Amino acid sequence: MNKIGKWLHLALRRWRVACGKELYPPPEPLPRGRAFWLALGLVVLAMLAYSVYFIIFVTSKQDAFATNGEDLGIMDQAIWNTLHGAILHQTICNVLTDTNCYGLEGINRFAIHYEPILFLIAPLYIFWADPKTLLILQVLVVATGALPAFWLARLRLRNDLAAVPFALLYLLYPAQQYAVDYDFHAVTLTLALLLFTLYFMYTQRNGWFLAFAILSLACKEEIAGIIALLGLWMAIFQRRWRVGLIVFGLAVGWTAIGLLIVHYASPVGHSLLASRWSEYGDSPVEVALNILLHPLQVIRQHVLEPQHRLYLQKLLAPAGYLPLLAPWVLVLASPTLALNLLSSSPNMYSGRYQYNAEIVPILIFATIEATVLLLWLLRRCLRLGHALLAHKGGPALSAFPVAAEGQGEERPARSPLSSSAQRWFGTQPAPFAGGQLWPILRALFLLLLLSYVMGQVIKATARYDVYSAMPYAAGFIWPSQDAHDRLAYHFLQEIPPTASVSTQTMLVPHLSERRSIYLFPYGAGYADYILLNAPGYYYPFKTYADYEHTVDAVLSSGEYGVIDMQDGYILLKKGAAPTANQQAVHMVAQYRHTD
Repeated sequence: MNKIGKWLHLALRRWRVACGKELYPPPEPLPRGRAFWLALGLVVLAMLAYSVYFIIFVTSKQDAFATNGEDLGIMDQAIWNTLHGAILHQTICNVLTDTNCYGLEGINRFAIHYEPILFLIAPLYIFWADPKTLLILQVLVVATGALPAFWLARLRLRNDLAAVPFALLYLLYPAQQYAVDYDFHAVTLTLALLLFTLYFMYTQRNGWFLAFAILSLACKEEIAGIIALLGLWMAIFQRRWRVGLIVFGLAVGWTAIGLLIVHYASPVGHSLLASRWSEYGDSPVEVALNILLHPLQVIRQHVLEPQHRLYLQKLLAPAGYLPLLAPWVLVLASPTLALNLLSSSPNMYSGRYQYNAEIVPILIFATIEATVLLLWLLRRCLRLGHALLAHKGGPALSAFPVAAEGQGEERPARSPLSSSAQRWFGTQPAPFAGGQLWPILRALFLLLLLSYVMGQVIKATARYDVYSAMPYAAGFIWPSQDAHDRLAYHFLQEIPPTASVSTQTMLVPHLSERRSIYLFPYGAGYADYILLNAPGYYYPFKTYADYEHTVDAVLSSGEYGVIDMQDGYILLKKGAAPTANQQAVHMVAQYRHTD
């Protein structure tokens, strides 16, 4: 008992010393030998393969009419209008099942989300005004995120080759691929931007850190919550109170400016999507108070509920649930996790779409830290086992080599603690000859652990999902044009570029570079043209019967007349003679779906 008491006393003293120091001091630089250049070459090759594959994939989706009005059409129209005198003006919205419609004249993009980075993207349309510009840019930016993932893992593990799987984990992460696969969103760019931010935060390069933090903030209003927590994280774990509080203040100020701009941009004084969180109140303060007053109800309804629990599993399973071992890192994702879990929109906690983009970089960082923690525990277990055996007088253990703190190197360190305490906490080399076994054990452990992680992420990408992008995924179908798709271009060319048009979601991104375009049925009765595709995707209608009923009402109103019709496509013009409208009604009925 006396020995246990002394050990606890020494442990407490060691903890007090640790609390007075940086838990994440500036990393010592690593030499760039052959292993580094080999590892970097592998990462660059993976980035190039990712970029080539996804650029071909997403542009093929656009050619095959497999992209959506929400949100590729919205982003294309807003950026195109910015260069044509209507800054971030959009008219595309879902009038049936969402709250983002306000009037046929349209709204400013900032009435929905605060995304000033769009101003930096808009000049690209001077050279190539096309939705493919956005898709290609998104792929290229996201691909660069493999570099900070590699750099961060390399510094934390102090090993070049062991860092490569973390870059691959990032490039394969399903939530990342779903975001890239699903149209274009400014927030998807934070996949890479936040990883650069985390890397420069860890290396304490303040200029680059602030640059990437601001770029991340510019992608969406909710990123301010993550940046604010990063500021507090720097203050607590790196003892950089001044810089951390400045970053925290920057995030708070950015939020205030964003709320003010949204207030003036929105016709209702707040984001048109705010009702997604109205279950707990009509203002952010009221929502926060209700959550704090009813925590058990919130956990039961928004965490333990099966669909919400499945959402968390989808996020964590590709990394083998390792991020749970680093809660001090995982907490950085809490603002976005809270938004997704508390939302009334099932899409936000489905694990798909763009809603998890800013969570993935934190999951990568948490996985790296979990690996570091497991290595630390392994080393401590070996030392503890040796100490116990040595205490019992095992003579054979004197030749058992166990390395000290670091990568198998013996690094004596001065400490106010006793020599026995130093050995226990790993601050003094083990008094054993050689020190050669630890590097072997460490390498084997990393091989097993990283093989497990890579197996988990490959398994996750192989599961079927509507946005699965890997060719080996169950049910994967490469997007390709057929004769019906090629016929669509004939109808698109019949609509004047200055005319307003209402059309279906997968036709919208091919007509969105105009002042007024609507997602059918919005704009029917107002738009100059209506273009329908009866066998196509009928979103935002819940059933084909609802779609058919609405089309029949438009055709029977007499406001529009059919000017062209073939293979399920119907082009209506306002004021044209309705002589072929009844024939169009029969054509729509031929494609009736069984729901």
